This record gives sequence, C-alpha cells and structure tokens, in this order.
Amino acid sequence: MAGKKKTVDTLKLLITDGCNLSCIYCVPELQTKKLKKKGLKHGELLRFVRALAGMGIENIDFRGGEPLTKKWLFPFLEEVVRIPELKRISLFTNGVVMKDYAVELRNLGLREIGVHMDSLNFEKYMKITRGDHLYRVYAGLRAAEEAGFERIRVYAMILKGFNSKEIIDFALLTKEHAYEVVFLEYDPHDAGEVRESRNHLRFPLRKIRDEIDNFQKLYPVRPSSPGEGEVFRFEDGFKVGEAEKGVIRFLNPLKEHRCDRCSRIVLTTDGLLGSCFLSDKTIDLRPLLDFKEGQEVAGVGDALNKALRNRPKKVPAQEKPFRLCSQLCFLDE
Repeated sequence: MAGKKKTVDTLKLLITDGCNLSCIYCVPELQTKKLKKKGLKHGELLRFVRALAGMGIENIDFRGGEPLTKKWLFPFLEEVVRIPELKRISLFTNGVVMKDYAVELRNLGLREIGVHMDSLNFEKYMKITRGDHLYRVYAGLRAAEEAGFERIRVYAMILKGFNSKEIIDFALLTKEHAYEVVFLEYDPHDAGEVRESRNHLRFPLRKIRDEIDNFQKLYPVRPSSPGEGEVFRFEDGFKVGEAEKGVIRFLNPLKEHRCDRCSRIVLTTDGLLGSCFLSDKTIDLRPLLDFKEGQEVAGVGDALNKALRNRPKKVPAQEKPFRLCSQLCFLDE
C-alpha cells in the first residue's frame, strides 16, 4: 500500500456460511438449513492469505457459521500459524463441537477463541438456538480452559423476553473463570418489515450495564478503543497473579462502528474479497489462481486497494431480511 500507510490490519476469514444452529435472530422460522457452497481448496486459500499478510495484515479471525464443521480447517490453520507477519489469530465458534477440538486447536498454536453462548439455561438456549446443545457448549468451554487458551471470550446477545433475566448470571462467570464476557446489544439491521417485527427483542446496552452495576459495582479496566466497547470488571473478578482476566465488555457492534476507521477486510472461501460483511461489493480473486504461486501477489494488491476504495462511508442498510451471525461479529475487534 502506498507510502506504507496502514489502512487495514485484520482479515476476517469466513470459513463457511453454514451452521449447526438456527438462532431465531439469524434465520427465519422455517429455514433450518443454510446453503453450502463449494469453496477453494485450502492450499489455494492459503496463497491469498499469505499474499495479504505481506500487505499489512497482522490479525486473522476465523468466522462462520461454525468454522469447526470444516475438517480442512485444521491443516489450514497449521499453515496459517507459520506465517511470520501474523501477530494475532483467533477463532469464533458456537461451542457445540468445541470439546472435541480444543486440545488440537491449542496444539496447532491457536491462543484466542470466542464462543457465542446466548443462554446459560437449557430451556432458554433451546428456544433461542433451536438446538439442544448447551451441555456441549459447557463442555467445550471447560475443554478450552483445560487446553490453556490465553483468551476466551463468551459472547451473549441479550434478547428481551428470552435471556434478559440472565444478565447477572453471565456477569458472574467473570468471577470464577478467566473469561471475557461480551454483552451484545441486539440491534436489528434487517430490511423493512422484518426489522420492525424484531424491535421488541431489543434490550438496551445501557440497561444491561446499569443492572450489573446496581448488583455490584463495576470498575473500568482500561480506556476503550474504537470497536472494542466499554470494558469493566468486578473488584473480585478472576485474576491470574496481577493480570485481570475476568472482565465484562459492553458492545453494540453497529452503533459503535466507524466505517472511516475500520481496519478490517473479509475473505470468503469462495475467494471473494471485500471491505465489509454488510456490503455485496466484492472482488473475485479466483482468476489469480491461474498465475504461478507468487505471481498473483500484484493482483491481490490491486484487489485489496479496490476493496478499500469500495469501503462504505457508513454501515450499509440491508436489502435482505436476515443477517448471519458471522456478519454481526465482523464489526467486533
């Protein structure tokens, strides 16, 4: 990029748009399956990741759907962790099969993991996700702790009338575990009538924080950075030595996002490069596979510059009625 000016440093890699859950805010009532596309071979995808790593990408976040449903993820991750330019690698999962893979992922070099877990109650979890898997998620979190992950984030989308009575329970996790509990405000960004039909599920982030603070005093941990949200902890929150591990973060991914400060790009396993999950403007990298390895770098650089020129000036309005959770978490750090 011209003049070494860093305009992007984080790649959100969308491993799959398929998922083993069908959460009520993610898919319509009757849509219990998502289309699965045939993507690039993981060696082909690796060529693009390596090229982007040479252009300022320092962080890579594996996103879904549910990335762990793809078996090729593991040999791919083994290669990605060897890319010297990458400083932070993380994976976002719903935790359903985490127990089976926690040790393998940690042994491959993964240090950070985010787990989407919208309820701690079996019945409520089933209503939100349409899946009877909460016991698996609990087992996955325990396995991640035992495997020695350095950072474990637990994301909870608070929905009025579903899990809004569990706010304190989620916050209390930070006293017993080295978790970073991230409260997400549900802010429907769907099209037209669907958005109106979902507004009753909103539970303001301010009310979430006030409820916890009224239960027990919250203390700010550090000044928040753009897109990170506000970070707090209980005075008796979980610590390792003097390191503060059990923290609480409050985040509205849409309201707090500034497109002009965004440092993220997205790459799908179909080889489509874009500057935003919420925009359909993408550049197809697949024709570059016709070049010999190494020769495609210039083309990737041109595609990256074009994608950045296409970056929205504000969060795009949606024409489609439903948004996948992978798009929601694109706006997080």
